[in-house]
Formats: sequence, structure tokens, C-alpha cells
Amino acid sequence: MPYRAFSQEWVTACANCLRDSDSYRLAGEHWHWPLLLVLVVPDAPDQLIYLDLQYGQCREARLGNATDIAHVPFILEASLTTWQHVLTGQVDPIVAIMRRQLLLKKGSLTTLAMHASAAKALIATVASVDTLFVLPSAHIATTVSHVAAPTTPALTIPFVTTSHKGLDYDSVPMRLWRKAKRFGIWNPEDIDFARDRTDWQGLDAEQRDLLLRLTGMFVAGEESVTLELLPLISTIAREGRLDEEMFLTTFLWEEAKHVDFFAHGFLRQIAPDAGDLTRYHSPAYKRMFYDALPHAMQALTVDHSPVAQIRASVTYNMIVEGVLAETGYEAYFAALSRNNLLPGLCHGITLLKRDESRHIAYGVFLLSRLIVADRSLWAVAEAQMNALFPIAMELISEIFTAYDVMPFGLHLDEFANIAITNFSRRMRHIEKAQFQSLHEVLQQTPDDDLP
Repeated sequence: MPYRAFSQEWVTACANCLRDSDSYRLAGEHWHWPLLLVLVVPDAPDQLIYLDLQYGQCREARLGNATDIAHVPFILEASLTTWQHVLTGQVDPIVAIMRRQLLLKKGSLTTLAMHASAAKALIATVASVDTLFVLPSAHIATTVSHVAAPTTPALTIPFVTTSHKGLDYDSVPMRLWRKAKRFGIWNPEDIDFARDRTDWQGLDAEQRDLLLRLTGMFVAGEESVTLELLPLISTIAREGRLDEEMFLTTFLWEEAKHVDFFAHGFLRQIAPDAGDLTRYHSPAYKRMFYDALPHAMQALTVDHSPVAQIRASVTYNMIVEGVLAETGYEAYFAALSRNNLLPGLCHGITLLKRDESRHIAYGVFLLSRLIVADRSLWAVAEAQMNALFPIAMELISEIFTAYDVMPFGLHLDEFANIAITNFSRRMRHIEKAQFQSLHEVLQQTPDDDLP
């Protein structure tokens, strides 16, 4: 599991690696000074790591204190971004000092330069520790001012494809990637809407109104998730999770394709006189898509912590997609297919639902992976779900209560049960992650969410 940089767990893991490293033992055989590594935390006390390194041996490694500042001969200080660059081997520590990215607050630069091989061996050894470069959760939101405009690209791990690790094609993200390549290649412009235009003319006013209502919610919802997905992709990329980012590239493209499906297929070819459909954006809809979704996703632009990722994924994958989109598309499809209407739209929704199932599957995986690493995050996920699920159910209810008699023979109970059943099943699946290993999560198939 990854350890937060400059935490006690992290320094213990680093010390163990140093004690087991023959390369550091050899390279550091002439270094014999304790040192203090300082992480500058905006608007909070700095975090200190004390390392007693003597002749290739790590004699002591722990969190530092004020007394250490007075007694150690070497103190190195930097921001989280600089430490990330240095401790992952992207920037040579001596070069970072020369650029004043890594500050030598105490000690001799000449001595450090004379022992450059020891410094490089130290960094190479520490880089083998699975490290999460985030500030403590209480201060994470303040990191934006400290990490803005890095001077070098930020990679958290070496290139996966050229390392001994390689891509794990059996993991959940890579299986989703392969499915996206097989099933996600469809073009809304290839769908024939000729009969749909004829069917549309034969619908009564209430039937047209319901389809316009659903379309007005879906197309804006798909536009919203297209716009709001980038912070999640950026966060995953910052962590060097290539397999997940590869799948998320299809995720973004498919959300944009869904916008195209409704905008090109329905609004241009079937109902070109639909007018401004924001009239169908109900109070609950606005709370979800105007407030909750943008807030949770945009938070990732300044807060890359697991807590922020949990809240974003619950909002996006579990509620917006797993409850609202999935249930809504079931109702949309049922209204048309059960009445043998608008076959072009039916076909497109079938393809769209298959895309969405992969997106939801990724959300289940992401939440499970995060909770495996920190079981306390289950409480965060549960709280976010409990806060948003009632809004989602209210939104579904608003659709049905807008009509005295629901068009197309649809019934609220049927689709409320679909929403509750799918939501509960995924909740149980994610909850199990508290008792699983990372290997189990990486290899599992999330129920029937994988088409």
C-alpha cells in the first residue's frame, strides 16, 4: 500500500529499505552525518524527518522535532512538489539545491557534493517505497499555491511500459480498456433516425413532453460529466496510474459522444423545434448537476487526496451515473422499446448504456482501491452516498410527479426499485473492500457492471 510522504509509516518503510540496500550501504560508506528533511506545509507546522545515516547504515529514522533542528548538521527543506521530484529521481538533489528548489538550510554544499553518489543511492532506495505525495488531509486544500507551475513535468513513478512491471492486462482498468476498444466504437451519425422522425409526429403532447424532459436532463447531464471529468483524469495521471488513465481517455470520449448522440440525433433530426430544455431542470436536478457534481469534481484541481477522490467518484460514478443515468436510461428505453417506437433512439441508448456500465465499473474499482489502502475512507464514501442518494431519488420522483398519468405506461415503483437495487448492490461491493487485499481488488470483476 502507498504511504503518505513524511508520515511515520513512510519513514519506517524508507528506513527498512535503506537497511536492506546493498547499493546504499556501498555508496554511503563515507557519509556519517545525521540530517533533517523538512516538508514545508502551507499555513501549518512543517513536517520533519530525522535520519541518522552512518557509514552506509541507517541507525535511526523517525519524525523530527525542534530539538533536532538545533543539533543536526544538515537540514534540507522543500515544498511537496520539489520533494516529489527529488524523491522519485526526476531531479538530482544537488541540482535542485543549485536551482534553490531544495533549500540547504544548514550544512555544507561542498560536503554534499562530495558525497553525491551517497545522495543518489539514498534517493534510489527511497524511490522504491510506494509513496503518496499529498499533504495531510487537514491542509491539502492549501497546496495549490505551493505546487502551481512546476518547473518540470510531474511524474510520480518511472514509465510503466519500460519498467520491469509493465501493464497488467488482467487488472480491472485494462479489462475495461479492452472492452471499450471492442464495444465503444460507435458513431451517433451512423444511426438511422428516419422512422424516429415519423414516430415523433405520431406522439401525443404528454408523450413528447416526457421525452423532451428526459432528453433535456440527459443531454445536459452528459455535457456536465464531460466538462467535469478532467480533474479526475489529471489526479489519476499525477499518481502515475497509466492503466487507469488509458481507460479514462475512453471515458471522456464516450461522455462527449453521448452529448453528440442527443444533440445530433434527437435535437437536430427528431425534435429540431424543442426549444430551451433547461425548463426541465428541476430543483433536485440543479442541486445535483449545478452544485454537487461540479463542486466534488473541481475540488480535485486543488485537493488530490484520497478523501477528495472518494467524494468525486461517489458523486460522479455511483450517484450521477449509477443511480440517475442508469435508472433514467432504463426508463427512456422502456418507454420506447415496450411501445415499438423510435428505433434509432432505442439503438443509441442500448449502446450508450453499455458505455455507462464500464464507467460505473471503474467507479466501483476506484472506490474499492482507495478503501483497501485506507479502511477509514469507507466512512467518507458512505457519508457522501448518504448525502446525495436522497437528492437522486427526489429527482427521479420529480419526473413522475410532473404528470397526472405517466406516459408510455411507466410506473415510479419499477424504476425506484431499479435505482435502490443497483445502489445497494454496489454499496455492498464497495463496503467489502475494507476486508480485501489490493490484489483481490485489482483482479476482481465488479458484479455484472462489466458487460
